[in-house]
Amino acid sequence: MTSQVSESDTRSLVDDLSKQVSGEVRFDKMSRVLYSTDASMYQIEPIGVVIPRDAEDVIAVVETANRHNVTVLPRGGGTSLAGQTVGQSIVIDFSKYMRNIIEVNEEEQWVRTEPGIVLDVLNHELRGTGLLFSPDPSTSNR
Repeated sequence: MTSQVSESDTRSLVDDLSKQVSGEVRFDKMSRVLYSTDASMYQIEPIGVVIPRDAEDVIAVVETANRHNVTVLPRGGGTSLAGQTVGQSIVIDFSKYMRNIIEVNEEEQWVRTEPGIVLDVLNHELRGTGLLFSPDPSTSNR
């Protein structure tokens, strides 16, 4: 796969994504600049950004990117500080709509979440269940 996309290919990609994704499709210059860096020293402008509303949107983005021979870069809660979420790809930002707890199983002691949840929110919601996600990274919140 490549991440070099011509202007006409980008228009075709945006058209395809806009038809298939119910979330936000952002390929404007300002959005690309905003997603080109995190707290690290890296600055790489992405091809564009998609903010999916649900799993069907994610599938549509990945399938469309594959058809257009473009890579994708998932961005979970947006708390990365070391360059993990910058690159010349389509950034899939889960932090706006896909940040919920799907299921808590206290008996088996596991939790299923969407990829955009951040650690502090997860642990706050788990209060009173006896469950806790114990790693304590410096990036547990936004």
